[in-house]
Amino acid sequence: MILKKLNNKHIEEYLQKNSDFFIKNPSLLDKLEFPSASNDKTSKIVSFKDWIIGNLKNKQKDFIETAKYNYITQTKVHESIIHLLRQKNLKDFFHFLNTDLTKLFEVEIISLITSDKKFSEKYDQIFLNEKKISLIYRTDKNLILDATDQSFGLYDNIDVKIYSNAIFSLDKFILGSPALLVFGSKTNHFIGKKAYDLIKFFSLVFENKFKSFLNE
Repeated sequence: MILKKLNNKHIEEYLQKNSDFFIKNPSLLDKLEFPSASNDKTSKIVSFKDWIIGNLKNKQKDFIETAKYNYITQTKVHESIIHLLRQKNLKDFFHFLNTDLTKLFEVEIISLITSDKKFSEKYDQIFLNEKKISLIYRTDKNLILDATDQSFGLYDNIDVKIYSNAIFSLDKFILGSPALLVFGSKTNHFIGKKAYDLIKFFSLVFENKFKSFLNE
């Protein structure tokens, strides 16, 4: 048993040091066995050719699923922007953001986070003291997609536990202090870079429309 482990280790080290080994000895590939790339538990060992084909199929499937996800997300974002720009006043603007848009995006919460208590109460947005916002706030127009950091207390008053979120740092001169636009989900919806550009595009449109209302 010890000898086998040592031999396996030596083989692994040799192949790592000689990465062109199978290029020089391609005929060996037909004699080797590879783990199945499929989820079929009845077939654990396959030939090199089938292993390559299986891996290509899995990559193609992942590519198709990602393309489908991006298409659906793009359609939702474009539709939401059209409706957002049609809002006539701040009250309707934030009502659309907090209700209709959360349903369209299939998330638990979309909200502005501000340290302006009067503004947050008037338009039913999330209030957070400026010190805590400053810990999260990045440069203007910065977008973060990540797992939720519960220590910030962004969603303490939300009934559902928010697992992941997208956080956009708004122009700090809009309300005179740093403010955030947040998208929160109870799933891993915002972990990774999926739809990053689309979410940022929507956030920029939101910021411009918000500015226009405040400048009226």
